[in-house]
Amino acid sequence: MSLKSDELLKSLLDVQGPFGFARLAAEHESAIQTAATAALVVRPTVTAAITLWNGENLGGKSLLIDRIFTHNLVSTAIKTYFGLWYCMHLDMAKPTNDITALRGTGDGREADNSMVVVDVAATVLNDGWFPCGREGSISETASTPQGIAEWECRGRLIVPPRHGISVQVVASLAADTFTSGLSWWRTQL
Repeated sequence: MSLKSDELLKSLLDVQGPFGFARLAAEHESAIQTAATAALVVRPTVTAAITLWNGENLGGKSLLIDRIFTHNLVSTAIKTYFGLWYCMHLDMAKPTNDITALRGTGDGREADNSMVVVDVAATVLNDGWFPCGREGSISETASTPQGIAEWECRGRLIVPPRHGISVQVVASLAADTFTSGLSWWRTQL
């Protein structure tokens, strides 16, 4: 293992302790769709519910994904199941900065809209989609908000500068609608 690899591993381990991520709190943000979109009933290809793009210049800060989540807004069946999928995009073109996403921080400051672009219902390249987290389920018909699914990846997914990540929901019914989102830290690796 080279010295640079050792240094990288040490820097990642330094933030893993009980207060490690607290040091990154000033760089923590979240985004969620404000309007629900219908789930897919097949594996995702080129349609994303929500996409993040890291606009930092090469060598700049990376996005360490903290968690991926979705909220089932409307269910139309007696019993339905749903799960999260993500896709990492290498050298992604800058998407539209969508105003239909809600952004927030853990400490009340304004979200930094200059470096991280959030796009909703984007058409993306099919760079390979993977299921993640535990499934969600709903046990009754209702047009009121219901269950959630989430994956606390805690920094295991890293979006380097000029790269992106997309999220989509696959459910047992296309009529089920969801608001999906992500939380992340911006940090120099």
